[in-house]
Parts: sequence; C-alpha cells; structure tokens
Amino acid sequence: CPEASGIVLNINKTKGNTVLSGDFYTLWGRADMTDELCGSVFSISPQAFFQINPPQAEKLYDLALEYAGSGELAFDLYCGAGTISLCLARHYRRVIGAEIVPEAVENARENARTNGIKNIEFICADAGKAAEMLAKRALHPEAVVVDPPRKGMDEKAIHAIVSMQPDRVVYVSCNPATLARDILRLSSCGYTLQNVTAVDMFPRTSHVETIVLLCRKAEEADRHISIEYYPEGRHMETAPLDASYSRIVRWIEENYNGMKVHTLYIAQVKRKYGLIERKNYHKSTKPDAKVPECPPDKEAAIVEALKHFRMI
Repeated sequence: CPEASGIVLNINKTKGNTVLSGDFYTLWGRADMTDELCGSVFSISPQAFFQINPPQAEKLYDLALEYAGSGELAFDLYCGAGTISLCLARHYRRVIGAEIVPEAVENARENARTNGIKNIEFICADAGKAAEMLAKRALHPEAVVVDPPRKGMDEKAIHAIVSMQPDRVVYVSCNPATLARDILRLSSCGYTLQNVTAVDMFPRTSHVETIVLLCRKAEEADRHISIEYYPEGRHMETAPLDASYSRIVRWIEENYNGMKVHTLYIAQVKRKYGLIERKNYHKSTKPDAKVPECPPDKEAAIVEALKHFRMI
C-alpha cells in the first residue's frame, strides 16, 4: 500500500462516545500525515479531526463559506486541524478557532504558519468554555461556524454563542437528530433557519453531512419595549433615534458602497464623542493587549451615521 504514511495503534479504554483518546503508539512510518484541501496544505495528527472524503469536503466547506459570508470577525468552534478556519481567513479580517484536543490545536497553528495565514488565532478549550471566553472579551462576530461531534452542542455553548449575537450561525453536522435538536434550541433564542443542504460524504451508506444557515431574526428587537425620554427644554425633533449597533452597521453599508465596520470601531468613535456605554466596554482584560484603531475613512462614516441617528 504505497499511499500509506504510517500505522498508529490507539488503545482507548475510556467509556463514552470519544473515538480517539487514550494512548497512541506508532507501529510503522509516521504518526502524522499531510493532505491538501481547498488550496491549503494541512498537517494532521492521529488525534485531530479531518474529513475523510476530500472532494466532497471541499463542496461542504464551499457551502460553509457561502453561508458565512465575509466581514470583520468570525469564530470557528470545534475547529479540528483548522480546515474551516483557514478558509474563513480569506474572507474575514480576523478569525478565531477553538478546539479541545491539544494536538489538533498545534496542527491548526502549524497549518496557519505553513500557509502564510496571519489573521487567525487558535485557543485550546471545549466549545462551551471557548465561547464563554470569547463572549467575556466583548467580541461580536458576524458569523459563528460550528462543526461538533455526533453528540451535537451543549446548552452552555449555545447560550454563549447567542450572547454574542452573531448575524449568522453556520452549523455543520454528521448527525441529523442532534442537529434538529440544536436548531430548535437556537430558534428559541431568536435565530431562524434559512438554508439546509445535505452533502453525500459517505457514499453507499445512509449517512450524510448536513450544513445549515441560521440567521438572527431582524424582528427580534420588536419584542423589547422602547421607552423614549426627552429632558425638559429639549425639542423632540432633536431626540436620538433608535440606533442599535446593527442599525449603524447597516446604515453605513447601505450609504458607503458596502463598507463594513466592526462594532469595536463604533464603540471607539462613540467614546471619542463622549457616548460612554459602560466600564471597559469592548476592552481586553490584558494590560498589554493591542486593540486595532478605527481607520480614518471608517471613522468618518461612523460619525456621519451617529449624526444621522441624532446621537451627536
């Protein structure tokens, strides 16, 4: 078998649904392997997840990219060796991937270096904890991509994702039953199912990979009570309009030829004009953290939006 790169013995005595855990022994050749997918080269350890049908995997990931769109920030949970993360990095200014398997995280970081991709970060944690960590950093992704194991997502991970209010959640699943369960959970949190596609990843079997797109409901804001307060002596015509971050983002996109602005930049400009929301809003907890500054052209657009919504 000239295509074989190595034989690894895995002794797994654990109970549960984790297939690859326990002890690994290389019996012959190399423990890791290299493969090419979506124009990138990947190094894969025995513990790391990687799709076994590359031609169909490329179709699956193309759909994931189509559903995720493009923008400033995207999260990739259950990222494995970083396959989807590296693809997203071509369409987003910044990508953060999370994976619980340390060997897979090392593979992902190595794969990013090998392919010269620098706008990407990987953290080692389970999806629920990773999503909580990212939410505490006050990060607001436009898209979150998840590719969980057959057991699907736990409620902790779903709640953390929802707390960040991404516009889109792209869910890749190998188990339609847990996928249906998690779609119901996300639907109850204000997301609606937009697209569903099955990819025949496992020919001559009943199994498929399914990819779905869920979008945050635009009418979700209508469920809240809006209370307007006009101080004495202030004319009603000068009162601020109801301008959420998403409305400001959409206004700029519509009036500045599709320009994308991150909520971080909006927060920076609002602080500059004295519109302080709360302590440490959008700030990292690390004292030496480098925060990107809003470019002049985007600052000018944000200022015009704030004027449009009568906030300044």
